[in-house]
Order: sequence, then structure tokens, then C-alpha cells
Amino acid sequence: MRAAKLYRDGLEIDTVLVDPETLKLLSSKTGVEILKLLNKKTAYPADIAETLGVSKQLVSTYVRRMFNAGLIDKVGEREIRGGRATLYRSNVRAAAIVIDRKGWAKTLGSQPLDRNLASFLGSLVENGTLNGLIVVGSPHPHGPLQATASDGHYGFQLGLFLGRYVRIPREFKVRLDVDVKAERLYGENMVLLGGPGTNVVTAMINKYMPASFMESNYWAGITSPSRIYTNEFTGLIVKIPNPFSEGRTIIVLAGLRSVGTKAAVMMLTADYERLLDSYRGEERWAAIIQGRDLDGDGRIDSTDILELVPG
Repeated sequence: MRAAKLYRDGLEIDTVLVDPETLKLLSSKTGVEILKLLNKKTAYPADIAETLGVSKQLVSTYVRRMFNAGLIDKVGEREIRGGRATLYRSNVRAAAIVIDRKGWAKTLGSQPLDRNLASFLGSLVENGTLNGLIVVGSPHPHGPLQATASDGHYGFQLGLFLGRYVRIPREFKVRLDVDVKAERLYGENMVLLGGPGTNVVTAMINKYMPASFMESNYWAGITSPSRIYTNEFTGLIVKIPNPFSEGRTIIVLAGLRSVGTKAAVMMLTADYERLLDSYRGEERWAAIIQGRDLDGDGRIDSTDILELVPG
């Protein structure tokens, strides 16, 4: 039998796919009641027969066929009136049959996370669930610099990427930076999109990052322990523990200009294997990257890693 998951109304249940012959065992009320009973407790055939009010011979036939079909397991023995009775337990919570095997299609959240990517995302993505917020800069003048963000639409690319690994959440997971500040949502896991000039939450955590934007002028350069980067195509990918909440993580995708932010998003979503090739689970980590226009059409189409900065 093959294992699967059945989804309904945002809930899921482990399911086994059975063949038509096995399905016959579940097409009668007696067969279903036996499995329901063995889901609740271990039991032997005579005990099952007495509980359901049917003959022991009928139950024994069902139990034998269910065991051969892999629907139940032998889990032990019990001494009963001088003899030994085999105890059984169901290993099935739901069963289904596939009519059209060509009907299989990939669903959101169906792909397993690569080990390095899972380690990098940490508690942000667990068991197919997005446990955090994607925070983009407000498109209206805001913050001390009265800047307007023009990179929020890159969040759509990020959403397409994360959608391969998570189910659609019921709650709205995208917030403007001004809303996070107003609602004091700093304690969440967060992916921050945009630099400190246009995202006030990025500005709040800039000083905690292993590579950061120049505090004197956020658009002037990105500083690492070894040098300062000033090319407007330069971007930054950072992972740090949330300084406002223990056990939470913040990931930053930002650039000196919006094109640098685009490069950071491209690097993570389209080339994470190369980005994380040397990542070994560090809680504090940064990569300085640069977008490049190789085909000369005025738009970046590839990315390079300029420097990796351990925490």
C-alpha cells in the first residue's frame, strides 16, 4: 500500500491507497467497525466479536484478510482461558482508491525542503506551514527619511518560491513595515524585503546584522568586516536571530537600490543551492551578492556571490 495525505477544509489526515480487492473489506459495515475498533485499542478476534455482537468466525475471516492486506498489525499476544490470543491494532486512519492514475498533479506545499534550505529557513517553514510574516516597505512616504518603497512587488516572486513548500495559510502573511511597527509584531519570524531606507523594520535591525547598510547613509554602501560595497546592483541576504524575540528568526533580502533587492530575491529563489552550498546551519550569516546584466537588455538576469560573512 502507498501512503498519502487527504486534505479537507484546511485539515489533513494520513491515508493509504488501496487496491480494489482490499477495498472490498471496507465496503461492509462490519469491516469498517472492526477497523474503527482497532484504531481505538488493541484487541483479539473473540474480543472484537463480543464488542460488535457478531460471530467470532466472521471476525476471524476479516482479521486474517485485513492483516494480509496490511491494514492491521500483530502487536502481541494475550493468554486467554489457557490459550494464547493474538492482539491486533489498525495502522490505517483513512483509505482511498485511485481511479485514474494519470490524475496525479503537484500541489502547493508538496515538495520536500532541501536540507540546507530547511536549515536556513529554520522555524519560518515547518511541516508545510509558513510560521512568520513577509514584511515589505510601504509604497507611501514614511519613516524618518519619508522614503517610498518600490520593491514590494518582488514579494510575489518570493511567494511563488515559498509556495512550493507551504500550504496556503488562512491568515494574511504579508505586512507593510508601518503596520508591523504600529501593531508591534516584532516578535514574529520575519522575512524583510527591502533595505533600511525603505523598510523601517530593516532599519531597526540593521545594527544587529553581520553585514549591514551604512548608518550614515543607507544608500551609500553595504559594509562587511573586510570592505564597503557601493555598486547599486549590490544586494544582501542575511539571517539573524530575532533580537526582539528569543527562538525567532529574521531573514533580510535587501539591496542598495531596488535592483539590488531584486538581485537578492533572485539569488534565494532561483539559485539557493549555490547560495547555501557552504551554509552549515549558522544562526548569524550573510551573503553579499551582485546582480548582473549578461545579455545587455538593461535588466539583471544572473547573480554572483561577492562575499560570505559568518556571524
